[in-house]
Amino acid sequence: MILRAKKLNRNSNLFTVPNKLFEYCPHCGKSTPEFKGGHYVLCSSCGFQYFHNVATAVGALLIIDNKLLLLERAQEPRAGKLALPGGFVDPGESLEEALRRECQEEVGLILEEEPLQFVASFPNQYLYKEVWYNTCDVFFRIFLSREKIASLKADPAEVRSLRWIEVDKIPVEELAFESSRKAIEYLKKGC
Repeated sequence: MILRAKKLNRNSNLFTVPNKLFEYCPHCGKSTPEFKGGHYVLCSSCGFQYFHNVATAVGALLIIDNKLLLLERAQEPRAGKLALPGGFVDPGESLEEALRRECQEEVGLILEEEPLQFVASFPNQYLYKEVWYNTCDVFFRIFLSREKIASLKADPAEVRSLRWIEVDKIPVEELAFESSRKAIEYLKKGC
């Protein structure tokens, strides 16, 4: 099996992927399978179809006293920019399980009985190893107590610093991802 992904155009529309996602069919190895309908690769030689589905990610809107927890990213993409705690959903995980895992990994926060309130979901695009992935980012709001945040500690491999910022004073231009901007704007509207 020969599988070689090509770099996607950073300036491409959020929902389009170039015809040359793969140079070779992952099934038969013939060159130039065709990208059809913006979401799957079709090999004209063997009929193999590869669906390039949207990846799911979660984000936590962690709130205390009208302040929101933001992380300064330590890794690419967009190292140094602000982000919400969160990440990709692993195979076999629910959205809630993924959110709890990501909060524990990134900031040492163990969410047990706190209700996870669905806020909204937004499409996003994520660059990893020079390949653009379309994602659906799902956001949950969690109200925390002072006792709960006393032991927060950033994982230095993923997070440079933790910042509690009043919701109305969040510098949206410093946010790493458009979906986070939308979720915070949605939150500001009182949703």
